[in-house]
Amino acid sequence: MKRGAWWPIGITTVLATTVAANLWVMRIANDDPSFAIEPDYYRKAVTWDSTLAQERRDSILGWRLKPTLGIVAATGKTRISAILTDSLGTPISGATVKLSALPVARASEVHETTLTAAGAGEYTGQLDAQRQGRWELRFDVRAGSTRFTEVARVDARPVQ
Repeated sequence: MKRGAWWPIGITTVLATTVAANLWVMRIANDDPSFAIEPDYYRKAVTWDSTLAQERRDSILGWRLKPTLGIVAATGKTRISAILTDSLGTPISGATVKLSALPVARASEVHETTLTAAGAGEYTGQLDAQRQGRWELRFDVRAGSTRFTEVARVDARPVQ
């Protein structure tokens, strides 16, 4: 080979290695299961004033919602239970309770369900997931013409 012919080969090798490394890093970055984007974020930003107004109504209403999550190993599902009470602690029955649940570690996995009445002020349901750890639960409760919303973070633990 001629003297100096190795320079083009060296430069080509460095450039090809750089391109390959960049492609590998892009693939890793795009396959991260813990990466999540809030769905319909623009609409939520535009309607932020109504969200704040709903929070004020929730505060004045004084309702409380106490959720619990339990992972049932036998079924491979997560059982949710929520107790809904008014400002005096009286159970509220006959409400429609919708839930969007997402594990904090894998926030791109959003599970939606409607809880069913199980007793005085108690609502239950199941999620098609079996993940321990911290969950964010977004509730939308409607009882007649009254709407109540709450966001709670709870830990899911194994149960029998």
